Amino acid sequence: MTSTAGEFSLKKFFVTNRWYLLLLLGLVFLCYVNALGNNFVSDDRGLILNMPIWDTSSILSNPYPFMRQFLYLAVYKIGGLNPTLYRLSNIIFHAGVVLLIYAVLGAMQKPKIGFLAAAFFAVHPILVESVTWITAGVHVQYSFFFLLALLFYILPRKNTLSYVASIGFYILALLSSEKAVVLALAFLLFEFSFGSLMRNWKRIVPYFILSGIWVLLYLRLFTLRSEFFTGQHAIDPTSVNPFLQVPIAITSYLQLIFWPNELTIYHTELSFEVFEFIVRVIILMTFLGFILYSFKRNRLVFFWLSFFILTLLPTINPFVNAWIVAERYVYLGTVGILVVTSAALVRLSQYQKLKIATYIVFSLIILSLTIRTIARNIDWQDEDHLWVVTARTSPSSAQNHNNLGDYYGRHGDLENSIREFKRAIELKPNYADAYHNLGNAYRDSGNLDEAIKNWEKALSFNPSLWQSYQNIAAVHYERGNYEEAKESIEKGIAVDPKNANLHLILGLILVKTGEKEQARQILQQILAIDPNNQLAKEGLREIEVSLSQ
Repeated sequence: MTSTAGEFSLKKFFVTNRWYLLLLLGLVFLCYVNALGNNFVSDDRGLILNMPIWDTSSILSNPYPFMRQFLYLAVYKIGGLNPTLYRLSNIIFHAGVVLLIYAVLGAMQKPKIGFLAAAFFAVHPILVESVTWITAGVHVQYSFFFLLALLFYILPRKNTLSYVASIGFYILALLSSEKAVVLALAFLLFEFSFGSLMRNWKRIVPYFILSGIWVLLYLRLFTLRSEFFTGQHAIDPTSVNPFLQVPIAITSYLQLIFWPNELTIYHTELSFEVFEFIVRVIILMTFLGFILYSFKRNRLVFFWLSFFILTLLPTINPFVNAWIVAERYVYLGTVGILVVTSAALVRLSQYQKLKIATYIVFSLIILSLTIRTIARNIDWQDEDHLWVVTARTSPSSAQNHNNLGDYYGRHGDLENSIREFKRAIELKPNYADAYHNLGNAYRDSGNLDEAIKNWEKALSFNPSLWQSYQNIAAVHYERGNYEEAKESIEKGIAVDPKNANLHLILGLILVKTGEKEQARQILQQILAIDPNNQLAKEGLREIEVSLSQ
């Protein structure tokens, strides 16, 4: 592990430390090879399976980050809807982040710390959510481009090409996630910690200008996300209270980094007694105090602990709807804690009596984290595994009870399915998705009146649930109530006017209401798009038979 005085050469660093780099890549492969066969889960369905990501125009019209959509398009062109390839892209980005941690610390003349931090990061189980969950890989992707931007920023200052490359990589980070907008502060923090703001302030201005532009460009995305979270996926309102949110979030993340036991997709068990909350506030104040203290004693510690806080700003402020705690939010911030931890281990190893013990402790920690990560990958194997495991860690999660209702329903256990949906509604009375799904369960059990009642309840909380309009229309159609069916399906079309299936149902209903010419036009349009659509063909045959009589 080589540390060179004077100017840092990136090429020389990678050549000299190639075996260490290969070891780090080996750790990543060892930890995530068992995740490659995992299926699509949760948001993967909405953002990959059910979206026309293979259509180039969808990249420009979709509010999801451009670079992430571009990656999905590229993966689709290579291998279609193969979850292995999508997940492999996450793993590759994660491996890149691991190598960049080593390189950035190498450029800061701290290669030993960099190697230890990169090794910890390669195997840490708190990162599984971001790496193994395909759609959460956006956090890995923007972290990769940001660390590239930081690395090229701190390369020899006289190299204009490196600086331009840094700007370019920062733009790619912004294009990968709106959460990257706060990272302009990292360059200011770097100059404040190691450089000179007086001399180099002009170098950091472009990053702030780019972040400002991106804030304006992402206003639409912020609005859509706000509507999403305040609608059927509403988050606990305590998340907007920073006096509650910040102590809980920061201390929870620290706890999960140092003791990654209660890992879960839904961190809902965040209600604490007054005494425990006060303890968390004390821990937070002590942590912040240590950051300030380290400014004079150790700038490396000050920078990386401040960096940890900085990366969480997009999700721990009262202006953005977000979960109080989510493991994917702390992906990049974990780097800061692991660098400081590694610095402490390197310091201990300098004492001759503690050197061997330090190496043994490091090895045992790496082994333990690796085993935990491999086991956590199994939890993400498919939705059945994920929801059952999450039920143990997040019993008060309305979302997971809703997911469990779907799990039981898919396995034909309608009694438990209905029970879980009702439990989800009990925990979150305005949960439109749970009402919709409860309606589906009642329909499958033959109780159509209860089904309609719950679909209507779902629509009262979320009028944009076109699926509920569709289901209500289907029941009315089966009962011969064609006017009621028509009214319901037209409301669904008003919500989603481009939904071909809704138009097909409307065409079939119009056949029954006697509006045959309008029905013919709709069904012919459906067949122009889908020539093999049997329902449309049957509807046209029925029209022709009725007209010939």
